Amino acid sequence: MSQALAEWVDALIADRRVSPAMWKVITVLRTDPELSAFATTQQLAAVSQVNIATVTRTAQFLGFSGWPAFVLDYRGQFLATLTADRVLSEGGARVRGLASIMEDVRALTDLAATLDEKVIDQGAELIQRARKGVVLATGTYAGPAAQLAHGAQLLGNDLTLQAGAVSAQINAVRQLTEADLLVTFNIWKTTEAVNQLALMAAERGVPLMAIVDRTTPVAERADVRISVLSESARYLPSTISATSVVQALLMGVASRDRAGAEASLREADDMWRRIGVVAD
Repeated sequence: MSQALAEWVDALIADRRVSPAMWKVITVLRTDPELSAFATTQQLAAVSQVNIATVTRTAQFLGFSGWPAFVLDYRGQFLATLTADRVLSEGGARVRGLASIMEDVRALTDLAATLDEKVIDQGAELIQRARKGVVLATGTYAGPAAQLAHGAQLLGNDLTLQAGAVSAQINAVRQLTEADLLVTFNIWKTTEAVNQLALMAAERGVPLMAIVDRTTPVAERADVRISVLSESARYLPSTISATSVVQALLMGVASRDRAGAEASLREADDMWRRIGVVAD
């Protein structure tokens, strides 16, 4: 049992009265996060000894549109509590090869069911209208972050990645204004420096887009919050959902100024050929 996760669920309840049926579901959520974080509505209903509608009503009672939206946040909260030993004990070594690919297929299916396209449009608008932008990320998710910055630059936008020294991240964020943009990847494990810089930037009026797997102070403060599902069936978290969101954002940016994006891509292609990066 995770005390932190139980406290998170309790905070969602606050001082409200809970029906006996919903309390059965909440009890499972508080005491068995390993099961709850990856359960379907049918599975949780069976374990809680209630019907599926009660599981849905419980998720809505806790402030979410339904079970898919709730479990996205709940899973992120659960995974954030896991130590390396806990991840290893979950049996990550057994997920490999084709099974690992199928895990990604399921993750993308879940992403398609929970992601609001309007949020992607809002994120693309922030990137497209910003004078310049900075992307903050650490560890595994520096990969999708680099793809976002590189793709945006190809499309003609001034978006740079800061995934190295904290001093460099501080200097980059310090120069941002209300005309700019800060993008953060707050998925799985994120340094506190990224979190604090995001909050400080928001306090100064810098538009903030956060790509997250759970509710955090950064997610709550963000102008645009894009939620992706996490998973822990492998030794290392998959970046497939975050990468797909990045691709969707870039396509959204390109569609907002198609002529400008195409001109920028042609210019980049010409420079690559002249320098010899790409052979004729």
